[in-house]
Amino acid sequence: MQVNKINKWGEGLLWLLNPILIILAIYIDSSKSNRGIEWLGKLHPLLLHFPIVLGIVIVFYLVFLSHKRLELDLEKLLFTGNAVLATLVALFGLFLSKQDAYDKTIVDLHKWGGVAIALISWALLYIAYLKINWKRVIGIIYLIVLLFFTHKGAQLTHGEEVLAFPTSAPAVAQEINKVDSSLTVYEKAIAPIFEQKCVSCHGTEKVKGKLQLNTPEFIIKGGKEGNLLNSVNNKEALLLQRIHLPNADEKHMPPDGKLQLSLEELNLLNRWIKAGGDFKKKINELAKTDTLALLAMAYKAPKKGDNNNKTNAPDLSTFNTSYCTVNYSYYGSEEIFVDFFQGTFYKTESLKKLEPIKEKVVSLNMQGMPLTKEDISIISTFPNLRKLNLNYTQLTLNELSPIKNLLKLKNISICGIDLNPATLATFIEKSPFSIVHIWNNNATEKEYASLMANNQKTKIIIGDNLNDQILQLTSPIIEQDSSIIVTHLDVSLKHFMKGAIVRYTNDGSDPDSINSPIYTKKILITKSGILKTKAYKQGWHSSDITEKTFYKSEIHPDSIFLVTHPDKKYMGKGAKTLIDYELGEQNFSGGKWLAYKDSNMVFVTSFVEPKQLNKASFNAFIDMGAYIFPIISIKMEGSNDGKIFKYLNEATFPSLEKTNKFRGNKSFSCTFPKDKAYKFYRFTLLNVKKIPKWHPGKGKPAWIFVDELFLD
Repeated sequence: MQVNKINKWGEGLLWLLNPILIILAIYIDSSKSNRGIEWLGKLHPLLLHFPIVLGIVIVFYLVFLSHKRLELDLEKLLFTGNAVLATLVALFGLFLSKQDAYDKTIVDLHKWGGVAIALISWALLYIAYLKINWKRVIGIIYLIVLLFFTHKGAQLTHGEEVLAFPTSAPAVAQEINKVDSSLTVYEKAIAPIFEQKCVSCHGTEKVKGKLQLNTPEFIIKGGKEGNLLNSVNNKEALLLQRIHLPNADEKHMPPDGKLQLSLEELNLLNRWIKAGGDFKKKINELAKTDTLALLAMAYKAPKKGDNNNKTNAPDLSTFNTSYCTVNYSYYGSEEIFVDFFQGTFYKTESLKKLEPIKEKVVSLNMQGMPLTKEDISIISTFPNLRKLNLNYTQLTLNELSPIKNLLKLKNISICGIDLNPATLATFIEKSPFSIVHIWNNNATEKEYASLMANNQKTKIIIGDNLNDQILQLTSPIIEQDSSIIVTHLDVSLKHFMKGAIVRYTNDGSDPDSINSPIYTKKILITKSGILKTKAYKQGWHSSDITEKTFYKSEIHPDSIFLVTHPDKKYMGKGAKTLIDYELGEQNFSGGKWLAYKDSNMVFVTSFVEPKQLNKASFNAFIDMGAYIFPIISIKMEGSNDGKIFKYLNEATFPSLEKTNKFRGNKSFSCTFPKDKAYKFYRFTLLNVKKIPKWHPGKGKPAWIFVDELFLD
């Protein structure tokens, strides 16, 4: 009796929902949307697996088990449940389509397919008295419709080639890590960023918002919202607006949950777009000191993890040393790029070590190495070498003759080698070279004009903006996982470069090469502070500073509660987030942060007995690109009854400047007056109420992210 009642309710619901479904399917494109409708659309992928599985079960039942029929009420319950779910999934799918984030052709096909599945599922309720053969036919038709149109849904999510056999990485990525100043800024840096972070949603396989970012022509064309690169009405370019939105914003790009842009990539896109978004501007056409040129030359596209390497290529870590880097040209490639540096430490054995992988090496940079005939003999056995840099290697053209046998070698640099038009003509005769880079103090284009005219197949380039470079040291490593001091911490510093001097400070100042202490043994840390370290070595640019904040909390409150509530997206563990001694990570969506934007952060700590406090320190996170700014002020008040609070002190802090690109954790502290102990302490943390005009979010309130309170 209960089953029969459920069936009647379900049947009535279907007579209500399916007409609504048909009407919405017809008029959904012309209707307006809102956040509530789009939120309901998110239930579509959550529920769609249930009717798919139930549908396949029903097909199996109709085709193979019709002779073993269920009781009529149970059969109808199965069909009713499937029909209700199929109709709801179709409705939610219509709501999801209002986000306009998918290819419209496939969306329309999937939409009407979803309606067809819902209606067929509904019709199954009324086939109880059909002959068995007809049931089998209907079951097969239902299976075909179900599989075809759910496959279209998979194409929307995973691209049109969702079931295609895996192929190698796209050719567009093959040159992404070449250190070559003749490349355009777009080729060297911008295209690889789009390739890795954008084209999965805006490429040939999937076109959200009618936007493709896989070619210059499509980028210039723009999408539904118009041109991405041009500013309109004194606003920043649309692309910059979207990438600087908070991660939680629905319009933030890349979407939350996808691989995000690094600070380096944000800077590159900012500089490139503000410089005009030129697709043809070469790096060597910019000034050597131009920030865009320096960023583009330094940029290397991130590689995916080795666990997913489809090529089964060998691990290259054994070939890397402090003076030689060996890397695949891009993820999924078997082509290898090799760069030697610091000629003082070069040994022929380092080149011999590459013997097992020499057939895969396509680019070899020996600039500044003191090479001999033996080295050239070894290089001449690299059969697939396409690019070779022999700048300033102390060789003669005669000594380079063996490399002319490398039939695939098209690009060679021999700057700094003694030559003239006659000797160079002999050298390039019967060679495979397409491009030859030369330079010496006496070389001019006029002297080589005749040679260039007589050698149309070989382009001779005189000079380059990549002469004898001084490289920068990598930063030291602070080998200490914990930032929280219980009694003390013994902190080790590490640097992989032999002969590098590591200096440090623990008073918050920046290390220098003269006065800062040299690291020789583990550093004893007993109190809160910032440890900064930097590496130095003669003949090298000093490294960037590595820093880490350490906290010591000698006092733990007996209880803590929030007066104002954090944003629902970033609630951490509630008030306990502040005293759990677990520091949040730079992935600020990891559930370990409390975040405030539209209100101040206010909370109260309490003690059973009055407690004198000296200082309160907060660990906060800053990311200008995500609209997360520093804490502006910390106000502290004391009370013994928890009702009437007395003002104690307030610390204020500067906000971010336009040039400040800092992203990471930062400590904010405030001291207490030494006059009285209190049972209750109230803290009020203020955020920036209006983001400055230079920022894409100007006029809006900024976020503050806080995850830990330390008291002493």
